[in-house]
Amino acid sequence: MIGRLRGTLIEKQPPLLLVDVQGVGYEVEAPMQTIFELPPVGETVTLLTHLAIKEDAHKLYGFNSERERSLFRSLIKVSGVGPKLALAILSGIRAEDFIRCVELEDAQALTRLPGIGKKRPNVCSLKCATKSASFRPRPVPSCRPADK
Repeated sequence: MIGRLRGTLIEKQPPLLLVDVQGVGYEVEAPMQTIFELPPVGETVTLLTHLAIKEDAHKLYGFNSERERSLFRSLIKVSGVGPKLALAILSGIRAEDFIRCVELEDAQALTRLPGIGKKRPNVCSLKCATKSASFRPRPVPSCRPADK
């Protein structure tokens, strides 16, 4: 597994990043929240990663915090939520806000997120996933999607 990358940020083409680690360029997909917090191209970055292996591809996902990565890993365990949707969720709302919305069962706020509609996983499924995450969120004042 590849758990962390530290190298030079070569390219930012959201959601794709290119990170050079000692001459090897790693393509990493990242949520917009992570991309917003990255330094400019040419600077050193450190990303926590999740490697998803399928028959036809190996995809690397990158995160600024263990909280984001943990939530991503919990979300992809929910039936009907794959890496693409989990990335869209984390791009549309901060991890803390998402957890709070799930805890409050705020279906209206959740259905405003990209890719989540009435036919997507119900709040109960999401609640189970967020409880299995290896963190406890801090109190959050609202359930509004992240500012873009």
